[in-house]
Amino acid sequence: MPLDLTPHLDPARCAVVNMECQEGLLGPNTILPGLARAAAEVGLVDNLAVLFGAARRVGTRIYYCTDERRADGFGFARNTLVHLRMAGGSDGSGGHGPVMAPIAPQPADVVFRREQGLTGFFATGLDAYLRNTGVTTVIVTGVSLNIAVLGTAIEAMNRGYTVIVPSDCVASDPPEYAATVMKYTVRNIAFVVPSRTIVDLWSTLAQA
Repeated sequence: MPLDLTPHLDPARCAVVNMECQEGLLGPNTILPGLARAAAEVGLVDNLAVLFGAARRVGTRIYYCTDERRADGFGFARNTLVHLRMAGGSDGSGGHGPVMAPIAPQPADVVFRREQGLTGFFATGLDAYLRNTGVTTVIVTGVSLNIAVLGTAIEAMNRGYTVIVPSDCVASDPPEYAATVMKYTVRNIAFVVPSRTIVDLWSTLAQA
């Protein structure tokens, strides 16, 4: 029997968290071409634009977690293989550049410019913002499902939030990894649904 998402999608108690959908990762000059291709194949940016539009219409806030740091790299912990592989591949500002234009932040949105770590709750004010505004459901989107999205979903679950991961609003490299991690990991800690499920419910509320 399918689980009913309706109790978890009260717009006033939801937040959409978007991970690192930046030009340096998904744009034409990406430093991770495999990830950019996977995102393009799933229609990630277009799907996010639709989801974000639906969220804004019902008053659900969007939180962006971007990878940004000092241009000279001072104080940054290059303690992971992914960081070592990406060293020197930023946009020159120390991070991965602006958010992709079709889903760029709007004035009511909240942007956390993360300087350290790999996930949305680490070294940001995300948890405090969510708790201070009564959020109980976190919808995690973006890239990549390999680390940032998965880690953020686990952190949200550990903090007591209900987690939803829209299956067409995330991407991984290689793309086939997404199906595996969704099936064997994410579905055990979060609701996994197409974004249309969320958009249709919110659209109904907006028309009521």
